[in-house]
Amino acid sequence: MEKLTILIVDDDKTTTSILNHMLYTYTDNILTASDGVEGLELFQTYHPDIILSDINMPRMNGLEMVEQIRKIDENVKIAIFTDFERRDILIKAIELGVNQFLSKPFASKSFSKTIQQLYNEVVEKRRINQEVERQKNILHSINKMSHSFLQQSDWMEALQQEMNNLKKASKMSSIFIYQNESDNDKLSAHQLLYINDNTDAKGKKRIHYRKHYFMRWKNKLEKNLPINGSRADYDKSKKKLLDLFKINSLLILPIFVKNEWWGFLGIGDEHEETLTSTNVEMLGTAASIIGSAINNRNNLKSLEMSSAVSEHTMDGVLITDNNNNILHVNDAFIDITGYTKESVIGKDPKILKSGQHDKHFYQKIWDQLSMDGYWQGEITNRKKNGEIYIEWLSINTIKNAQGQIENFIGIFSDVTHQRKDAHNQAYLATHDPLTGLSNRLLFNDRLEHAINHSERFNKCISLIFCDLDNFKPINDTYGHAVGDEILKSVAHSLKEILRKDDTVCRFGGDEFVILLEDLHSFEYLDEILHRINALTHKPCIIDGKTIPIGMSIGASIYPDDGVTQEELIKSADSAMYRAKNSGKNRIEYSQSDLDLYCLKKYKSIGDSDIHYSI
Repeated sequence: MEKLTILIVDDDKTTTSILNHMLYTYTDNILTASDGVEGLELFQTYHPDIILSDINMPRMNGLEMVEQIRKIDENVKIAIFTDFERRDILIKAIELGVNQFLSKPFASKSFSKTIQQLYNEVVEKRRINQEVERQKNILHSINKMSHSFLQQSDWMEALQQEMNNLKKASKMSSIFIYQNESDNDKLSAHQLLYINDNTDAKGKKRIHYRKHYFMRWKNKLEKNLPINGSRADYDKSKKKLLDLFKINSLLILPIFVKNEWWGFLGIGDEHEETLTSTNVEMLGTAASIIGSAINNRNNLKSLEMSSAVSEHTMDGVLITDNNNNILHVNDAFIDITGYTKESVIGKDPKILKSGQHDKHFYQKIWDQLSMDGYWQGEITNRKKNGEIYIEWLSINTIKNAQGQIENFIGIFSDVTHQRKDAHNQAYLATHDPLTGLSNRLLFNDRLEHAINHSERFNKCISLIFCDLDNFKPINDTYGHAVGDEILKSVAHSLKEILRKDDTVCRFGGDEFVILLEDLHSFEYLDEILHRINALTHKPCIIDGKTIPIGMSIGASIYPDDGVTQEELIKSADSAMYRAKNSGKNRIEYSQSDLDLYCLKKYKSIGDSDIHYSI
């Protein structure tokens, strides 16, 4: 199991000791801090993979520390310890980007599940980042190689350096090139280049395909097919070659010149892990560039090699001249943007602008390109069909021997879905999964905001508690699946009745709470209560079963029935229970004298379905 570095921030030494024991399978490097200040210092020094933190600590609390860490690193995994009682803390934690929540005391099963999830996410992210980094390095190396070959009147002058760069970018230990000898059947090849990190490795100056039992390789290479495998994939004769080169995995790529098999490029490593198909395709581009260099060694203006760079990558690629006119795009560019090659060649990349960035944003990009030769970051662009998308973009400059910029190469990937996933996680944390209504966490936050707004602007709001009558017998008789369908039906009906800005919350099992803001008349509130009560006049039909439902309703009004969240909730809840104790399926207000309400108009209510209680 791959080991991670985990930082524990807690002023309780007992908790730290328990966590050390529970985490031993995931890490051999645990850092501990007693408060947020010390935790922040350790994070900046060691950059741990996972942070587990308490909230209440001296000097700097856990959330303050998280806020500072997120300014430095948006991706490190963070879990905090909480009792789930303080909704303001939970909301703040979600806003700061906390990934998980753990409750004390730690239950072994749930703790392991949470840590395993964080561990898997870190390891997978690390693997993806390493693979993406390798692909970027390969792509950059191939691009540099193609340009270097174009600058040289004899491509062989740059071969040693560029192949060494390609080996390092691929994270491989050996690279070599063999050229077929000019016999009739091309049965032999001689070594043109050989680089190996292992000083004990030996090269092979000449290969005879038949005598050395490499005819199967020859047959595949002649058909322009790669050979990619590890020691376990090869027979005895091939393993002798691996032993000679001190490698355990090997990729061989054919080199063609003018559609004729010229030789091959070999890339090997001491580890047995074989290269992915994406990397094989990208490195196949290197072999194509070598063939192009041989074929076009005197054509310094050719863009064939630079174009070949981009054809075997899932990322979008575009190449422009020094005036920022597009010279080439790859298939991934077409797939992502929806533009054809013909419609963008000769155009400025600004055709992709979304209008969501100002001129200062683009000026910063050009300033960094001029200063450093590259820029990398997130940018929002627009597809041909008008759809907005988010891309991660890297731009590099290509300079000639005199140091002048000749080309810009942009490489980008569509990260819109990743951003949507983050939004979905925030949605799930604040909404009921069954009904899609707000949960208590979001409701309490909106209620607090509504009270503050009403106090500031002298407005009235109402809190309505709705509890389904005799819901337990329905569950017992028809089953929980039918009960769930009734809850979803009621939730949908409540949303249909209310305004867009009103909030409906599933407060408990069969209990709903409604927040009406900016009330201008008592009559409107009365109308809403009647419409809610009317939902019970029509039975629910689930799977052909006709099921009558009832609803006890209680209402409180700010500021008459309370000026705090707790007071308003208690008033509405008490009114609802009075409705339930007075025969159910009724409406109750918190106060009996309606004239005391600030919203009360001269029009009388006079409806027998409405009862008022103290």
